[in-house]
Amino acid sequence: MSFTDLPSITALSGLSALSSSNNNNNNDSLVAIYSDLDSLSALGQLSAASTASVALARSVDKEFGSSVALVPCADISGGRLVLSPTGSLDNDTDDVRKLSDAVKAGVARAIQAGSSNPAVFFAFSLPDASTHGPDADYSRWIEVCTLAALDASYVTLVVREHRLATTTQQQKAVVEKLESIALVFSQTPDQAKIDQAIKRATAIERGRRLAVDMGYGDPERMTPYKCAEQIRQAIKGVAGITYDEIKDLEVIKNEYPLLYNSARASFSEKHTWPCVVKLEYRSPEPAKVKEHLYLVGKGVTYDTGGISLKVGGSMRGMSRDKLGACGVAGFALATAAMQEPSVNLSCILAFERNSIGPNSLLPDEVIVSRAGVRVLINDTDAEGRLVMTDPVAECRERIMAARKAGDTTPAAIYTAATLTGHVIRAYGWYGATVANGPARKGGYDRRLAQSGLAYGDPFENSIMRREDHAFVSPKTDLEDVYQSNAQASSQTDRGHQYPAAFIIKAAGLDKHSLSAGNGSAIPFVHVDIAGSAEDGIEPGLGLCGITGSPVATFAGAFWSS
Repeated sequence: MSFTDLPSITALSGLSALSSSNNNNNNDSLVAIYSDLDSLSALGQLSAASTASVALARSVDKEFGSSVALVPCADISGGRLVLSPTGSLDNDTDDVRKLSDAVKAGVARAIQAGSSNPAVFFAFSLPDASTHGPDADYSRWIEVCTLAALDASYVTLVVREHRLATTTQQQKAVVEKLESIALVFSQTPDQAKIDQAIKRATAIERGRRLAVDMGYGDPERMTPYKCAEQIRQAIKGVAGITYDEIKDLEVIKNEYPLLYNSARASFSEKHTWPCVVKLEYRSPEPAKVKEHLYLVGKGVTYDTGGISLKVGGSMRGMSRDKLGACGVAGFALATAAMQEPSVNLSCILAFERNSIGPNSLLPDEVIVSRAGVRVLINDTDAEGRLVMTDPVAECRERIMAARKAGDTTPAAIYTAATLTGHVIRAYGWYGATVANGPARKGGYDRRLAQSGLAYGDPFENSIMRREDHAFVSPKTDLEDVYQSNAQASSQTDRGHQYPAAFIIKAAGLDKHSLSAGNGSAIPFVHVDIAGSAEDGIEPGLGLCGITGSPVATFAGAFWSS
């Protein structure tokens, strides 16, 4: 069993609805989300017995209520009242993640206590837009909170498979922590708004789960071919989306020469051969399509660094180097699940294992890209930009062919990749965008940043400068572009910006800049998720948690429904 149904989600108005005839009354815990205990008490919706239990705990613990707490309350179904504070919501750096963190922590505590059907009570007031911080956006708070509760319920694919394989027929394997989630609003909600928010959140969660299911897979569980199969199974039966794959090495050699040569050392074992997955989504309402997105994902299922071998323990965690492709696949699935009318998608996911061996790609080689650009290889550990460049060139060709055929639908290219350590050095556990001139002028990168704020996945907008292009420009007639230098990105000035300049040149996008004019200019945004794809929290000697970024951010930026 690879995929599970999500917990059922219902919306209720007020705590009294939990015991009404309209509710199945199967809730076995109440998780109260609040900014401070005084505001929770002021709502007056907790029963007298529950209020007394809270007051007693507060009287003997001055810190009570400042962190997640479980209070036994006999008059609450299941006897569990979980208090989970958000803290302030209107300070300088507060944003919607305060709500997400509180919901996830509160629901996780309820699960820990034995709950499988929690009711989440939103007992806080959102700050007015005129009073909260300039970088806060609470407009999608219902979706964010719903996603946080679903995240707390999630069980990874590898754990689900292990439990199913080791559980006897008489036992029931736990493949989802929750059966249902009730969302309880302190004021009468706009039901249509709530229903739409839940619909969006569940579609996003379906996509996010595909991304993290693949992401958590170890290098053998998620080889290039197994990643492809996971995607194929996930979209089976979903309307509007089609799947294609390329596994023939000769075809890959001819159409994606940079990917082919980067993957050469993996050819000795067929199960680690590269493959290219193509997903196409078409709107169910063509008249409503506002743009056609071309998305390219880096899917390096394990990165040894190749002949430029990673040393000193830096290879650890490199099974996560596929998260860009995972995120793009997840967004495509989410969009199809939503039946989003405003966009068409063309996705190219380049999967490989960057192995080391006698046939490894070598520094000093010059490889000719799909666009006919001679690339001097300086570092085989800078493979991500290689595997994405030829798919970007293909996207460029398709956009220009569509325009030539009379298609006036606005189109743009996005790459998503855990590309550099430099972006983490620069911004910590945040993603970054780097856009070309047409994308900067059109605000494409700022659009992602704004959506990230609304969904609790903030992105920084880095700006490409002339130094980035100069850095990769050739100084001899032996090559047309330098792939990289021979140092780690984290030790290189502008280490996460200049790779975008390389992709632009090697893919032939330099001919589609602002100076090309409106008919030929193509917006291009590189999205480096090396920081945002993981949560930065290492559990002991284990690996960090996976976030599913940028699935929700892309949804917020590109969906209109």
